[in-house]
Amino acid sequence: MAAEMEQEEVNAEAAKSFKELGVTEVLCEACDQLGWKTPTKIQVESIPLALQGRDIIGLAETGSGKTGAFALPILQALLETPQRFFALVLTPTRELAFQISEQFEALGSSIGVQTAVIVGGIDMMAQSLALAKKPHVIIATPGRLIDHLENTKGFNLRALKYLVMDEADRILNMDFETEVDKILKVIPRDRKTFLFSATMTKKVQKLQRAALKDPVKCAVSSKYQTVEKLQQYYVFIPSKFKDSYLVYILNELAGNSFMIFCSTCNNTQRTALLLRNLGFTAIPLHGQMNQNKRLGSLNKFKAKARSVLLATDVASRGLDIPHVDVVINFDIPTHSKDYIHRVGRTARAGRSGKSITFVTQYDVELFQRIEHLIGKKLPAFPTQEDEVMMLTERVAEAQRFARMELQQKGDKKRSREEANEPDDAEGAMGVRNKVAGGKKKKRKP
Repeated sequence: MAAEMEQEEVNAEAAKSFKELGVTEVLCEACDQLGWKTPTKIQVESIPLALQGRDIIGLAETGSGKTGAFALPILQALLETPQRFFALVLTPTRELAFQISEQFEALGSSIGVQTAVIVGGIDMMAQSLALAKKPHVIIATPGRLIDHLENTKGFNLRALKYLVMDEADRILNMDFETEVDKILKVIPRDRKTFLFSATMTKKVQKLQRAALKDPVKCAVSSKYQTVEKLQQYYVFIPSKFKDSYLVYILNELAGNSFMIFCSTCNNTQRTALLLRNLGFTAIPLHGQMNQNKRLGSLNKFKAKARSVLLATDVASRGLDIPHVDVVINFDIPTHSKDYIHRVGRTARAGRSGKSITFVTQYDVELFQRIEHLIGKKLPAFPTQEDEVMMLTERVAEAQRFARMELQQKGDKKRSREEANEPDDAEGAMGVRNKVAGGKKKKRKP
């Protein structure tokens, strides 16, 4: 058996086109139209096995082409035996669900594939109507799918043939375990299952035992690694000057597109307002925005109408934003693995990119953990301290304006909350904890 597997791997390595992997003509043409000339590593490894009907565990980082790795075999099987409610794709976030749906529709446009996206933040009724049309592929976040399975009349997945769990490590980290267990109970045992994950955690191994039958493992990079073409730097700074250093770096690297990661929704919002007051085209993307606003932000950034996107970790995984030149970790990630995913936003598909991590006196230990995980010492990004200090006055004024704007937004949200609109309630709480001085609360050392 092992020898057989090795043989298959050798064959996979030799294949250089989708056709050679066994992908049918009509889907090869769709790949061509999308500009996919040659399969990525994960596609080369997993597509032939998926077409043979095997269950698959794909270990691959973001930007590795894993959506194609599961979409193509599913569409090919759907061509052979057309049926409604054929496949279910579970994802951790709403944005990723929309993105996967776009790829399914682009690949399956010539064969008339219909998809439905079932995620939170969108009207249940509209989704029930979409489900009543019996789409071929459902892309869902676990919580909202359970809502429909329990409450939408006539909707069930008893005929399901394919289950995909994309970014499984993240689905489980977001405490969707009970939802996933419930979903596994109401879908057929006799199905094909693909599990994709950037990291192999204990929870993922447990899920694999529960959900997959005799799976084949396709690993593209087993070591936690960051892409070779990515230049990684750090800046060691006193926490009270973080904002000034951010403005300095945005000026130094002007002309690039930036993705800036903050640890909280509130800090994302505050920093976006601060940068806007200083004339940068900055837009936020975080969990307290409603779905339309989030997609709107994302599309403006994708269309290059805005050059700075500020995000929490919700946005850091799986989003296909084609042109991030520089990733800035404004707040250092508390989980070292999140660092890998954040910096995975740049240097994609063979392009080069930069990442800069801000390290304050409170972050030294977290930073050492990151260096240990990726197995390299990062160089310092060169900065001119006197130039940074010249910015502090302007930055302080922008901080004051940002605070006032946040305060006004908070008051609006509070009055909405009193009028009993639950959607924005969690936003109001964030503003009540506003930090004096416009700086982030200091972390306990």
